[in-house]
Amino acid sequence: MKPLIVFSDVTVDGFMAGPDNDLDFMVDDPQLADELTGMLMSAADTIVVGRKSFPEMAAYWTTAGGDLAAWMNATPKVVLSTDSNYDVGPWENSTLAAGDGVDQVRHLKTSSGGGLVTFGGVHTVRSLVAANLVDEYWLKVNPAIVGRGGSMFSDVVERRTLTLRSARSYPSGTVAAIYST
Repeated sequence: MKPLIVFSDVTVDGFMAGPDNDLDFMVDDPQLADELTGMLMSAADTIVVGRKSFPEMAAYWTTAGGDLAAWMNATPKVVLSTDSNYDVGPWENSTLAAGDGVDQVRHLKTSSGGGLVTFGGVHTVRSLVAANLVDEYWLKVNPAIVGRGGSMFSDVVERRTLTLRSARSYPSGTVAAIYST
């Protein structure tokens, strides 16, 4: 079974996005990015993205350069949408998975190959976390507290214990933490 990895920037108080869905708390840390994305490129062979995040991600990655951009563009992407007519054409190697996103990911996990990774958005990640489909959390904890905003854990109703696989701090104040379920 394919593992599902959530790869996300979060604040110290656990938010993926600020009160206005802002992401300005994110600290740019090239060393952390290089290390984690290098690991990710060998761990995942499919990207799962929600309909709301897809246009922004497509616009960014199709114009970005570097190894990560090359991987993002070449890696198969599955776009979750309830709209069966949603256009995924703007980003190469993208396929539409129309219907219930949780069911679509549950089905994807049964296929063979490397892992699945999702980067967001909040709604997509929250629904996958609530359905208990996430196998690993790769978190870049940013040195900021926003007090409120978009949390991936707000729909969790039962306690879940995670196992810390690795943690490393960086001079920028960020911490990379990888947990498994």
